[in-house]
Amino acid sequence: MADPLFRSLVQQMQSWFSQAKAVDQARKLLELPQSVETQVLQHLQHSPSPRLYQTTIQDAITEAVQRWQENLDAPNHLIILGNPVEPIAKILEDSWQSWQNPILPPQRLLPTLSRPHTPQQIYSELQQATQPYQTQSDDAAADADTLENRQTLLVIPCLEQCFLRCIGGWDGIEYFRDVALANQNCFWVMGCNHWAWDFLDFVCQISAYFDLVHPLPDLEGEHLQDWLEAIAPPTILTALSLDSEEDSSSTYWKTLSNQASGISTIAAHLWTQSLRTAADEEQPPFSLDADPPLPLQQISPFLPSLPSLTPKDRYILHAVLIHGRITRHHLALSLGESETIIQSYVQVLLRKGLLQQQKGQLLVCASHYAKLKTELANNNFFVGED
Repeated sequence: MADPLFRSLVQQMQSWFSQAKAVDQARKLLELPQSVETQVLQHLQHSPSPRLYQTTIQDAITEAVQRWQENLDAPNHLIILGNPVEPIAKILEDSWQSWQNPILPPQRLLPTLSRPHTPQQIYSELQQATQPYQTQSDDAAADADTLENRQTLLVIPCLEQCFLRCIGGWDGIEYFRDVALANQNCFWVMGCNHWAWDFLDFVCQISAYFDLVHPLPDLEGEHLQDWLEAIAPPTILTALSLDSEEDSSSTYWKTLSNQASGISTIAAHLWTQSLRTAADEEQPPFSLDADPPLPLQQISPFLPSLPSLTPKDRYILHAVLIHGRITRHHLALSLGESETIIQSYVQVLLRKGLLQQQKGQLLVCASHYAKLKTELANNNFFVGED
């Protein structure tokens, strides 16, 4: 993986050149209507995750479980680490769904991806979910710990939904940690974002107990091309005037990969934002329902400019990234502020396009992630090493 500082510099330089090229390209082109862009992104969000993600996870689980079933001292866990703007729970679920013959059938714990209202309830839900797998005593656990008994695979799809950055907010994580370590006859697969994992390591040294981690791979240009062309709405693919020159097409996808840092969610946003339609007064606005579809073109993808941020904006965005996605109520608890005060700042960030809302939860807009991470690091915020 490239050095983060070097990669950031490359991204900035390429973004400047891409923006200049895009301005020239776009002089006679129009952006997609916001409603169409939203429809395309929603379509992509509900489509299967990249195949490379799925096979990487399947291979990592197979190798780790086989080692655990063959060696009494092998780790009984695997942590799949992703980026805060990646839907790690969905990626894990896609991996199970496409897996023809998994090494063990998975049993999913806490699949709702919704934090309980209070930290105490988080603890209670973890306790209830893991109760069938708790050992009664160390002696009983030792007697039952044989290779033949290692047939249970448990999945927590999104570990960041099991804690909150506030007083007592990670007690449930410490409880769960002790349960998982005490019962070596269960193998635990957990999805988590890098920022949450690094935070938990800071407050409760979680990596000292769960040291077998596997990050999602970076997606190269060809991976993104295969993935997006396979899942894009048919109307878009039919309308898109693909460049006939192979070198130009390859350059586009390489640029997309670099600007997106090899992260699928960012790439999906940048790809959608790079679609353009002709500025023809006689032509109606582009629509996914048009038949035949109006022609589209791609301009060089680039990262959008980061809006100006206040110190309070940075604290809010940093908290959202650590938690992956979070309600306003939990965000207020995390920041030690009243919901009323937080609400006004959240509304501004939503209008600026830095935050998005899905099913009542806030998350950072993927296309702003790279520049936002640099902004936070430059202001001495703790950032995840993804």
